[in-house]
Amino acid sequence: MGPKWKAPELKHLDKQAFDFIIVGGGTSGCLIAARLATALPQKRVLLVEAGGEIDEKDLIPGLTKPRFGSSEGNWMYETLPQKELNGRVISYPRGRGIGGCSGNNFMAWVRGPVCDYDDWAKLVGDSWWSWDNVLPYMKKLEDFQPSIQAEKSNLATPTPGFHSQGGLFAVGYGPEWQPIIEYCMQAGQECGHAINLDNNDGDPIGLSIAQFNVNNGTRVTSGSVFLGPSERTKLNNLVIITETMASKILFDGKRAIGVELIPTVAMTKDDMAVSIYASEEVILTAGCFQSPHLLLLSGVGPAEQLSQLGIPVVHDLPAVGQNIQDHSALACEFIIDPKIKGHNQLLNDSEALKTAEKQYISNKTGPLAMFGASASILFPKLSRLLQSEEFKALPRSKQDFMNADLRPSTEIWMHSGPLFYTGPCPPDASVLVLEGLCQNNLSRGSLGLKSTDPRDMPEIDPEYLTHPYDIRIAIETLREIIKLARAPTFASIIKSILLGPRAKHDDNKLASMTGEDDDVLESFVRETLTQGFHSMSTCVMGSEKETNKVVGADFIVDGLQGLRVADMSVCPILTSNHTQINAYLIGERCAELVLEQHQRPLRAKM
Repeated sequence: MGPKWKAPELKHLDKQAFDFIIVGGGTSGCLIAARLATALPQKRVLLVEAGGEIDEKDLIPGLTKPRFGSSEGNWMYETLPQKELNGRVISYPRGRGIGGCSGNNFMAWVRGPVCDYDDWAKLVGDSWWSWDNVLPYMKKLEDFQPSIQAEKSNLATPTPGFHSQGGLFAVGYGPEWQPIIEYCMQAGQECGHAINLDNNDGDPIGLSIAQFNVNNGTRVTSGSVFLGPSERTKLNNLVIITETMASKILFDGKRAIGVELIPTVAMTKDDMAVSIYASEEVILTAGCFQSPHLLLLSGVGPAEQLSQLGIPVVHDLPAVGQNIQDHSALACEFIIDPKIKGHNQLLNDSEALKTAEKQYISNKTGPLAMFGASASILFPKLSRLLQSEEFKALPRSKQDFMNADLRPSTEIWMHSGPLFYTGPCPPDASVLVLEGLCQNNLSRGSLGLKSTDPRDMPEIDPEYLTHPYDIRIAIETLREIIKLARAPTFASIIKSILLGPRAKHDDNKLASMTGEDDDVLESFVRETLTQGFHSMSTCVMGSEKETNKVVGADFIVDGLQGLRVADMSVCPILTSNHTQINAYLIGERCAELVLEQHQRPLRAKM
């Protein structure tokens, strides 16, 4: 961050005591650390982050794609071979570094439908999660910046009462849109989709201009807004250590009393672990995979699995690492009329990139501010999906869930690419991406230990497409994408197919794509479908009466004291949104509960 700030050396923290230890400086972790350190100035807070600081270049929207799948700033997870995806191993990068996934996601600010939050509240027995209650928290986070040109207000206009200004997170439609966007909006309307001027008012159904958390051409992250240089200077009671991971939670009986820390990257064969203690609480915010991984390493999880690896069982908690939920993604990608300038052309033209870099450095505008920070987004209701045999085979409760008025069947992003396509592509080609993000998947996966070495990645098996309804979601999403591609506006600019299902003669012309043959569509799905970047539920939250859970609505790990989990691993419902908003709300709620508990004794003394 700032040049005056320096992380302490790990060895200097050995045997130190803090009041709170937060493990994971990601989306929710930075928020919680800042909230606790600000509200409890007499308490010492330690934030432990396995990655490093986010570099300024990582905040440039137009450079998100090259960085997203790189080892720099990512945990490079891989799944076990997926049996329903032709045995493919799926790469699963997750953010590592201050800010976590907020530092390398695609910056989309997508709240989702009212019903998701109301269902969340019912599932966990806490009305705090209802839409009417979380909306003020969403608004408090926002500094809404519409930035809409008057002639484009027919495509995007914020709904009165659902946004606010003055919060920490700049959110808006962006002052500059990719040239392809207006083609996307026209094609969507040609396919019968009505324009939704603001998909963040609780009703996402329809065709919209996406909203992004970008401020003056710069990515906004949890680290930059909650723990930027000026914020750190004010928080003398907060210590942040980076490039350091927790290898074990320390217990006294059933109470968490601290953590064992090691360098993220082994320096020598005999790296010494240091022990640091927490007098109040340990809070895990390490993410959907790292939080359960740490619990398992510490003896909290399914007793049989732990015993097989010789890990002493602190607490038998079968749901740890289970119940992985995720969206899944696929895309069709096309070479289009080169006069419609695209991201691929920019990244492959050194002179154009150099010019764009100069403009960006000068005033944070231009192609590097625009690409990556504008898109068209479609949340449709797919009647063919909701009338399918797979839908009819679902229990009534699941049918009612899928049929809820404002819950979309799927999500389709339209923007300049390429995205998933990795084959040969002319460097001067402009590329259109139609990306499906499959919502409401019913497959459930699991995570387990590969070994007792904390630096060994866990074994992750999301079990994509193991539920037949998920296959139907993907097929119908793909069918809708093909319908969009064949709309007159897109058909007039598409020159050839880079990625997409084709008839058996394998022509690369648009005419070879058809949405009529389910076998062709399903084959493409199994060959190309990938993870949806929104994994959750490995430390799932549940109500008091729920037995298959890891934490209650208070984020406290069942059967233990002094230990909470507060990241996407606790999310109990596969929301139809982009889940960074969930992570911020989880952080807000956890911080609120911790402060309620620990400020009460202070008030009593005053």
